[in-house]
Amino acid sequence: MTLVSITVFGMCSCRSKTVESAEKADNTTVITSAQKPAEPKTTQTEQTTSQTEPMIPQEETTTAHSEQTTTQQPRTEKRPITTSTSAAAEVTTTKAAAAADMKITGSEKMKDGNKTVFYPSELKKTNKKYPVISWANGTGCPTWTYYYLLEMLAQGGYIVVADSNVMTADGTSQIDSIDYIIGKNGDPSSKFCGRADTAKIGVCGHSQGGRSCINAAQADPRIRCVVSIAGSSSVKEASGLGVPCLFFAGANDLIVVASVWCKPSYNAVAGRAAYASLKGGIHISCMINPKLYSGYTLDWFDAYLKNDADARKVFESGGKLAKDKAWKDFQNKN
Repeated sequence: MTLVSITVFGMCSCRSKTVESAEKADNTTVITSAQKPAEPKTTQTEQTTSQTEPMIPQEETTTAHSEQTTTQQPRTEKRPITTSTSAAAEVTTTKAAAAADMKITGSEKMKDGNKTVFYPSELKKTNKKYPVISWANGTGCPTWTYYYLLEMLAQGGYIVVADSNVMTADGTSQIDSIDYIIGKNGDPSSKFCGRADTAKIGVCGHSQGGRSCINAAQADPRIRCVVSIAGSSSVKEASGLGVPCLFFAGANDLIVVASVWCKPSYNAVAGRAAYASLKGGIHISCMINPKLYSGYTLDWFDAYLKNDADARKVFESGGKLAKDKAWKDFQNKN
């Protein structure tokens, strides 16, 4: 378990290969095939974990370029994860987290080469169009480590496209995912033909993937809003960005320190933005308890991709996020 703990913590650090020399001071574990964390066994009983050992879903084996589809039932009955450390408060399902749950309709996923697409189960039965979220992984973190979070976003009524790249900082893999789903949207042989609302595209990512979101949004005008989770973007990268940006940080994150990365990026963007820090939050909290993030992430996308006025109120001064005791240092602007 010690090796697993060290590996997970190291692989989710935020630095890219091209990071500036000042950033290289951060110590990052290099992942080798021998260090790949063991896939955890799934269980319905309560689990106890240390601060660096997230409960993450088991990777599924599929053939590249196949369109294998797996149905995911709503995860509404999963018991909370507990921890023996001071992070207990942030990994236990709270009343606030339960209240943030979205309407669950189930989700499915499809692997296609280097893409994994998550989508609402109802997509097969309706003619509706769904907004798109392009996801970016953290450093060394394969997509399957985020399955719970991505399933929740799909259940909220979005087509979520995740690229397998684990060095994502420049934003190109997220832009490639947007190109991918637009191509599928126009392909009569695809289940996504005519089902993606390509005028409503957002980006979301963790760690280096949060940095990817900022860089992708600066480069691609098709991106209409951003959610960065413990993102390692710099002030220079975020400066002047005009699309709505939501920044999540962890109060106890020692890898992407909020005061060095997340908060300055929030301050640098020019458009509408909000910021909050999870009490007791560590760098991998979005893996440990995705419910603490999914509800507010969906509210942000609903507000700016679905033009939902009630969702916008969540991020107002005195709104739901500002009052949520699981979070602190809430700020908003513009």
